[in-house]
Amino acid sequence: MFCPFFLLKKFEEFCIMSRILIGLAFGLTRRIEQMIRRMVTTLAFCLLLMALFTSSLLAQQKFTLEDIFLDEKFNGEHLGDLEWVPGQDRISYVKTDSLKTLYLYEVEQRAHRRLFDTDEIPQFESLSRVRRVVPKNHYWAPDGNSILLTDGEDFYIHTIATSITEQLTFDAKEKTFPVFSPDGKYVSFIMEHNLFIIDLSSRKLIRLTTEGAEHYLIGRFDWVYEEEFEVRQGYFWSHDSRKIAFYYMDESLEPEFPIVDFSEVHNTVETIRYPKPGDPNAIVCIGVVDIDNGTMTWMDIGEETDIYIPRIQWLPDGKHLSIQRMNRRQNHLELLIADAETGESKVILEEKEDHGWIRVHDDLMFLKDRKQFIWTSDRSNFRHIYLYDLNGKIVKRLTRGEWDVKSVIGIDEKKKFVYFEGSTESPFESHLYKIDLNGHGLTRLTQRNGNHNVMLSDDHKFYIDRYSDFHVPTEITLYDIEGREIALMNESAASKLTDYQLVLPEFMRVPTEDGDYVYATMYKPGDFDSTRKYPVIFEVYGGPGSNSLSKQWRGTYYLWYQYLLQQGYIIVNLDNRGTGGRGSEFSKQVYRRLGEYEVKDMINGAKYLSSLPYIDTDRLGIWGWSYGGYATILNLLNAADYFKVGVAVAPVTSWYNYDSIYTERYMDTPSNNSDGYKAASTLTYAENLKGKLLLIHGTADDNVHLANTMQLAQKFQQLNKQFDLMLYPGKEHSLYGVRYHLFEMITGYFMENL
Repeated sequence: MFCPFFLLKKFEEFCIMSRILIGLAFGLTRRIEQMIRRMVTTLAFCLLLMALFTSSLLAQQKFTLEDIFLDEKFNGEHLGDLEWVPGQDRISYVKTDSLKTLYLYEVEQRAHRRLFDTDEIPQFESLSRVRRVVPKNHYWAPDGNSILLTDGEDFYIHTIATSITEQLTFDAKEKTFPVFSPDGKYVSFIMEHNLFIIDLSSRKLIRLTTEGAEHYLIGRFDWVYEEEFEVRQGYFWSHDSRKIAFYYMDESLEPEFPIVDFSEVHNTVETIRYPKPGDPNAIVCIGVVDIDNGTMTWMDIGEETDIYIPRIQWLPDGKHLSIQRMNRRQNHLELLIADAETGESKVILEEKEDHGWIRVHDDLMFLKDRKQFIWTSDRSNFRHIYLYDLNGKIVKRLTRGEWDVKSVIGIDEKKKFVYFEGSTESPFESHLYKIDLNGHGLTRLTQRNGNHNVMLSDDHKFYIDRYSDFHVPTEITLYDIEGREIALMNESAASKLTDYQLVLPEFMRVPTEDGDYVYATMYKPGDFDSTRKYPVIFEVYGGPGSNSLSKQWRGTYYLWYQYLLQQGYIIVNLDNRGTGGRGSEFSKQVYRRLGEYEVKDMINGAKYLSSLPYIDTDRLGIWGWSYGGYATILNLLNAADYFKVGVAVAPVTSWYNYDSIYTERYMDTPSNNSDGYKAASTLTYAENLKGKLLLIHGTADDNVHLANTMQLAQKFQQLNKQFDLMLYPGKEHSLYGVRYHLFEMITGYFMENL
């Protein structure tokens, strides 16, 4: 067996002998002698590297679709439901391979320990498998000494010190969104469409509302709020545990949408309320209930009902509630402060956008020891942090520059630091920073290039960092607040990839016709030969504010690309105009004109590739999922001279088909922008189809409905245009459970046609 270290040893012996012989024979100076030694040693080192590289190539294994999608061979250890235990330097979590076991990481002891397994708790032994409790459904008490568990119907309190579990309810009725009151004396939840609390000392059940019913939602949201405003729980305790503010939503006027289950002989239909552009939305009210006397007060949010209330939040005094009110066009957002006792409210802050939309965020944070709050805004073109007083006057702008603050994650009022995620260097990375409340001392705390997603401890002494890069699978690491590593908490997938060649993408700037540029990445095969001609597969997403070039681990997607590289394809990913990270003006170019730059910039990308000698411009393919499926179809129809093959997974085909909040945010309403809706529809250009197109959809997709694909299929048939179609019965938007079948099919489609 070849041994490069033996080679190096022989060269070192040769170096020593050379010095002796040359010195004796010719009496050369020590300086010349050292030069010769360096030359010989350098040669030896180069040969060593070549030998190691050759040995590495020989050892490299090939990726297979079975390993990537079927066997889950490359999955690392995933820690789910990571959470700081309230008031303690401990972290709770579950593992994907043991969902019934709850673990703790003790920061002081630098050690993991198993807390309990629900199979070992006597109260759960009689439960059916359907109701079997898993620690994923756990909720810590405010003191961190006990934990609430639920099987979806009943509640159980598990005391940590004694390991005793006590059943809290016995009615076997569905209960959702359980929450401890801040003082730990009550547990609140939603049952039978209404808000209830349990007094933990007396075990008394108290009903707080009576207005809830089917389609009249209390403490929870309709489908479109959940999807587009990213909210789930719709009620909130005041800090003094005396009141609860809640959403009340009337979704009865929203149109119903049917989802058919074709799997049985007699099909069944599930309907969901799903407003589309121009349809009636839910009417929203905000109530506050006093838990002592049951008094109900409705907050004054104005007379207009065709509005959105994307966020509400208590002020620290427990007497006032902040309410964010947004018009239906989503270009005017107001921050209201309401008196919880009287319901009276006043506007203290406004955000307006003449050509575009206002981004909803979770960066409103009220300071406890002063009458001020933190707020982020795009008003300077990039999102930055501002300090306001309670009258809505700007006290200080804290951050500035041509980069975005991505989220504010904590305020240390004692040390006067604001912690946030953003990236001052690149729109494709995310880092943890701190800055003081005077706007000075901006400090980056995470150092490794890539993407960092951070969870601060309550006392701001530690943080959990979920880190990854293009080629670095997710690592979960615990640090102190100064950025010193304490422990790597999980075993990432990196160890399973050491025998494989991983190709990193190259970043490119692709010029646009107006003199600007867009970013793209290119993956080349590991054995790339510049004298060859390679086919190219574009991946596209392209939706407003998105960023598909982010430097983070993409799991099976990334590994699938490595497989395609092995087959001789080049992979290109391009973020067209309208995507995120480059300022508000860059994103809002697409306002009222979705679909335009998704085609123009892909054509620019194709033209740019045609200037490269190693690209086979007759073999350009494109694929995408959801919004990316929409962009894929548009390019097959409007850029048929460039793209020969396309695969569209769960695509939107007409914006009349998608939900009201997302679509109207970027396209306005159909009545205000009928020409824009027509220009953005794939059906408008169906007659242009020339290349090979594969449409893929899950029949139970409640996000992008199957109707999108069916309408386009019907249009193609009317025009006698041939296309390919694959349906996945009973599968939703993510198509989980059929990923191997899906990607085997997509891979085969490109290999046969491109």
